[in-house]
Amino acid sequence: MTSFFLITGYRIMLAFKVCAVCCLLVSDLHLPTTALETCKTAWFDEGDVSEHGDSELLTDLRRKHLTGICSNPVDLEVQTVSGIKSQHSGNSFHTYSVSEGLLCLHSEQKLMQCDDYKVKFTCTGQFCSECRTDWFDHDDPTGNGDYEVLSDLLSIYPREICPQPIAIEVQTIYGEPAYNTSDHFLYYDATYGFACVNAEQKGRRCRDYKVRFTCPKEFCQVSEQCRTQWMNSGNSSGEGDVESIHQLLKTFPGQVCGNPTGIEARTTSGISARYTGDIFLSYDVTFGFACINEKQKSKQCEDYQVSLTCPSDFCQGCRTRWFDVDDPTGRGDYETLLQLQVLYPSQVCSQPVAIEAMSVSGVPAHKTGDIFQM
Repeated sequence: MTSFFLITGYRIMLAFKVCAVCCLLVSDLHLPTTALETCKTAWFDEGDVSEHGDSELLTDLRRKHLTGICSNPVDLEVQTVSGIKSQHSGNSFHTYSVSEGLLCLHSEQKLMQCDDYKVKFTCTGQFCSECRTDWFDHDDPTGNGDYEVLSDLLSIYPREICPQPIAIEVQTIYGEPAYNTSDHFLYYDATYGFACVNAEQKGRRCRDYKVRFTCPKEFCQVSEQCRTQWMNSGNSSGEGDVESIHQLLKTFPGQVCGNPTGIEARTTSGISARYTGDIFLSYDVTFGFACINEKQKSKQCEDYQVSLTCPSDFCQGCRTRWFDVDDPTGRGDYETLLQLQVLYPSQVCSQPVAIEAMSVSGVPAHKTGDIFQM
């Protein structure tokens, strides 16, 4: 009988591979609650305009997105789906309040029907801080502006940010909340990230911003990370400092995973790479880390060490890495043993003794409510 696993919208891990390594299990995402801190949710649009108008009421939204909206928001933003602010749309509203949401009725309009609206809430307290990431500052306000885009941050910090945040918080790098500044923002959205365009700032540049995200609490519950020790391959030369994955595997056999999901670099004196001012040729999980002297403006590269975040199975012993070979299109999501053995013949054993499945966002399969065929 062919071994077959049907999993709807998930990645799987099979128990078989022994990894002899000593790693650190850490969780960086739990931070203390501060009542004064606020965060903004994603935009919500519950459908097209009906024959009666457009309804984006808080009770309806929370019924459908219970974990995505706080119970007592402190502010409400409304735009048409095309991005026009509500005060410029020309509509009048039957209901427009942070405690109730939005209701626009065709029957109450003088010259036009209701537009199609989307709403965003500002929350505070535990909703923002229960499962919150670190601060990220990937871009500087040079060129077109300051862009802290979720898709870019996910590619750089794949294990430190959930794929679908429920809220976002933005501050200048000096700690001033974005809404206290006079800058105008193109995007300030948990699903996109943040963008400030210099051309929209009346003759000056955007300030330099940092962002952090609030994730579903399940992300924190399963986000224990498997990190290596700090490693320095000694591959510094007159040309710069290179800590490639390939070289680390050779220098530290058995202590480095071949498929890291995250990388962090700091100087040998402990200063984070992001604060040194150096320009990096590479800082990713595909190649590793590289700082080249000739790319620097006025100094040579620092001497760096790196720590890799590995798949959790690398720390836990007899397990494979996570596999995700299918998307839930068509009939569903299929992660079959036979298919995995064909694609990864040296990474999957012929007779696994166990299987584990979770969604690509990190929620264990048994907590999703989905029904599985096998």
